[in-house]
Amino acid sequence: MLERTSQRGQVLPFMAICLAVLMGFAGFAVDLGYIQYQQRQQQSATDAAAIAGAQALISNNACPDQTAAQTAAANDSASNGFTNAGNVKVTAINPPASGPFSTDNCAVQVNVTSPHATWFSRLFGFPGLMTTTATAVVESIAGGSSGCLYLLSPTVSSNLNADTVDTPKCGILINDTADFNASSLDANFIGYAGSKPNENADTWGEATPSPMLPVTNPCPDISGCNYLANNPPSTSPCTLAPNINATSGTLSPGCYSSINLNAATVTMNPGLYVINGTFNINASTLTGSGVTIYVTANGTAPNFNANTVSLSACTTSCTGTTGYDAVSGVLYYQVPSNTGSPNFNADGAGFSGLIYAPGATDANFNADSAGYTILVFGAVNLNADSTFGSTPVTPAPGAGPTPAGLFIKTSVLAL
Repeated sequence: MLERTSQRGQVLPFMAICLAVLMGFAGFAVDLGYIQYQQRQQQSATDAAAIAGAQALISNNACPDQTAAQTAAANDSASNGFTNAGNVKVTAINPPASGPFSTDNCAVQVNVTSPHATWFSRLFGFPGLMTTTATAVVESIAGGSSGCLYLLSPTVSSNLNADTVDTPKCGILINDTADFNASSLDANFIGYAGSKPNENADTWGEATPSPMLPVTNPCPDISGCNYLANNPPSTSPCTLAPNINATSGTLSPGCYSSINLNAATVTMNPGLYVINGTFNINASTLTGSGVTIYVTANGTAPNFNANTVSLSACTTSCTGTTGYDAVSGVLYYQVPSNTGSPNFNADGAGFSGLIYAPGATDANFNADSAGYTILVFGAVNLNADSTFGSTPVTPAPGAGPTPAGLFIKTSVLAL
């Protein structure tokens, strides 16, 4: 009888051991569920931080930019509950130090390390630290569509009121909003960063307006534009061109304090024209091939109110001015600080090349274009039939623009 009692007593320690094991498993299960929940939260914050870091590169128009990526990633991570301080480490690496995106200067890898409290697993040496990683890259949207009309002002709307507006091979990119009152509008992509435009066109082409991130000034990515931005031509001396009235004549490259054409027929010889005063074309015929017009801060934005204008930028072997090859592809450059609004209002007009006036918020472009054409304004009015970008917007031949920055960019997680 005593032997049986002794055998029954041995079950209790065994049950205690089993109960401890079961409770351990239950504890690990609780910890595992909690850790998975925390991991999802932290991974979401890491993903968002990586996207923010890559987006900073777009905003700064610079790849790589370690400082901008780190600042943006840390700020975004903090907004999601993981502040880069103490035991929490938020590290952005641009470009990533290793892996498939290590050679991509526009890729940002973000690592977030953070402590997470556990109840049972820490008894077995689990440190409670968790590291999550995400990589974001910059890519183009709209099917790789490049822009041929950039409207950069974030506060001034534009008006597209012509019977026909055609940009079939490229995009219309609007940082504010616009009124679309054209009878027919055809574009590869139409994006807006402000409020939704009024869509009153009777006929739409391939695309209707879609929301987008604000687009940056494309000038740094267009070699000729970037050259002029960093190498402004001399304005000393500047000559006073004679008024050409009701006669024929020619203009030669140089710096001018005044050009006035009235009922004249004038040819512009190839080269660089620096306008440091007035430039008016009234009821005239103006032609020129291989031309670049540079309007200084003191220059008056010109009025092309002519019967016929046919102007094209140099695209291959440029002549007429020392160093002129560097501005290949640029037809019209107005310094950004000049807020005057040019008017391209000629019947039978044809413009080919970059037309750049980012400070102009009341520009008028009521003309056609041919070949390579990019228009950059603060805001614009299109009040007559306008066709441009009938061919894909690609770099002009020779020393022309490079395509890298001509795309609408966004940041996405790398797969």
